[in-house]
Amino acid sequence: MGVEEIIARIRADTAAEVERICREAADEEARIRREGNIAATREYAAILEAAEREAKARRRKILALAHLNARTGIREARESGITQCFAGAHRDLSALPGLPAYRAVLERLIAEGREIVGPGDVRVLFREEDETAAHGALEEFPEIVAEVLREKTPDRGSGGVVVTRGAHRCDQRFSARCERMRERLTRETARILFGDDD
Repeated sequence: MGVEEIIARIRADTAAEVERICREAADEEARIRREGNIAATREYAAILEAAEREAKARRRKILALAHLNARTGIREARESGITQCFAGAHRDLSALPGLPAYRAVLERLIAEGREIVGPGDVRVLFREEDETAAHGALEEFPEIVAEVLREKTPDRGSGGVVVTRGAHRCDQRFSARCERMRERLTRETARILFGDDD
């Protein structure tokens, strides 16, 4: 074998080796690209999943806050409606002492109060401005002693009477009755206005 054949052989072997190395490099490059694409796809999916979870959590939080705000608004509107009803009732009750029906109302209040305090020496205490109506109502109860109520109340416009027997006392003034009945009246008002017991 001559020098030229050896050189041709070396060139051929070198070209084959270069081709093999280039093929292996291309295969390695393709493998790295495939693995990179797989890793990138996995990372993208993980980021997307995390973003979706965060978006759902934020959506739930926003919806919960909106629901809470709506319930608060509804509750406040209902409370306002009930407050307005109580204010209207207070105005109507304050006007009642000036009406002819007031005497009958006092009769009923006295009868209820007498049942509560029990039999015996019953006294009825009335507001000074209610003297005529109170004496008229007491015509139905000749055995009951009546006198002017001397205690001062913050609600001077509140009519009604106080029925006592010894240490027993039944405050039948409108303001006291409303306060005693407030919880039940609130539930009943809510049922009438809103159709429920909230």
